[in-house]
Amino acid sequence: MIKQIMLSGAMAACVIAAGCGGSSGSGSTDSGSSSGSTSGSPSGTSYTVSGPLDTVETTLSGSLFSPLESATSGTPLDGVLVCANDVANQNTLDVLNAVLNAAQNPSTASALPTQLQSLITEMTTNLGGLLSSLAGSGGCGTSSSGSLPGSNPLAGTPLAPLGAALLPVLTQIQQQLASAGGSSGSSGSSSNGLADLATIVDELNAAFQTGLSQIPSSAFSQPVVGGVLTTLKTTLNNLDTLVDAVANGNTTAFQSATQTLLDNLLVNVLTQVVPTSYIETQAGQPGTVTGPIDSAAATFSAAVASALAQGEAQLTAALSNSQLAPVVDPVVNTVLPAILGPIADALASAGGSGSSSGGSSSSSGGSSDPLAGTPLDALIGPLTTALSGLFGSSSSSCVFANTPLSALCAIL
Repeated sequence: MIKQIMLSGAMAACVIAAGCGGSSGSGSTDSGSSSGSTSGSPSGTSYTVSGPLDTVETTLSGSLFSPLESATSGTPLDGVLVCANDVANQNTLDVLNAVLNAAQNPSTASALPTQLQSLITEMTTNLGGLLSSLAGSGGCGTSSSGSLPGSNPLAGTPLAPLGAALLPVLTQIQQQLASAGGSSGSSGSSSNGLADLATIVDELNAAFQTGLSQIPSSAFSQPVVGGVLTTLKTTLNNLDTLVDAVANGNTTAFQSATQTLLDNLLVNVLTQVVPTSYIETQAGQPGTVTGPIDSAAATFSAAVASALAQGEAQLTAALSNSQLAPVVDPVVNTVLPAILGPIADALASAGGSGSSSGGSSSSSGGSSDPLAGTPLDALIGPLTTALSGLFGSSSSSCVFANTPLSALCAIL
């Protein structure tokens, strides 16, 4: 399907030459078409594009992010999760939706640059919200100002390099897109072609990777928070590769980039944002749960990539709930029910919003604490204790006993 359309007709004129002008952006764009957080936390996805990936988006949002947001409600972790959902799941997969819609219906291909421009604009706003949420000073959605922070919210903390590297580039990109017109779902005409937008995503990804490379490596090992950083790091890098493939009209690269993006996104959300990997490592059983998830996600993403060359019906079938279920069900049905209650109880006992003065995390400790000076720091200790306590003791039974995860009860 992708090969046939990207190499012929209207899509070829736009994608291969990277010269699509903007249009109304109506096409298949539908505000609110992809569900955001359903836990009561506002979502920063005012501009959405319905398409083949809606099933994946709603599953990740409703079955994984939303329960975690509910369990962390009233704490800075809630905002971090909302922003992660918006950027890694909603905005990113809507980019892929827009491309696939144009491939399925070449008569709407001229709308693609305007749609991507609006999605990139929203993504920059949500990444600015992420910086604020990491600092406990805001977040994504209607509870935030909807604009970028005026200064680095993470200044004075070990995470400061992320804000220092990313915020100026976010500001620059928003100014560039706004000056071209057609941003944020506007009906104006965009002067940015696909090649220009690919360059912008290159710059966005480079800034994010640069900022992450300068923060303490221990930040990535923190439960939930580290998973969010890992997920966004990989997702933006994969999105960069995908947009470059579209701009260059490279069907082989696009197919490969789609497979890689979906595989990594599913694995990271299911094993890193949901702290599955952290839990099994604490139990001395690495790979017990994440191994089957890795395998199932690889099978799913490979089937989707293969379907791209076959046709719309095959793609729809590959993205169906029945194909996605083997990937997500082990976590949704077994891991989440066991951890949500303990997480909520632990964070409630930590005082909800935490302390901006920063505490000593049991997983980092002292001056090496990667979250020192942020409200998140006071939550990591109780969260770590709660997750570590899931395996019971001599006087209590393991919560995973008599489940497919019973092997985790054997702490080595």
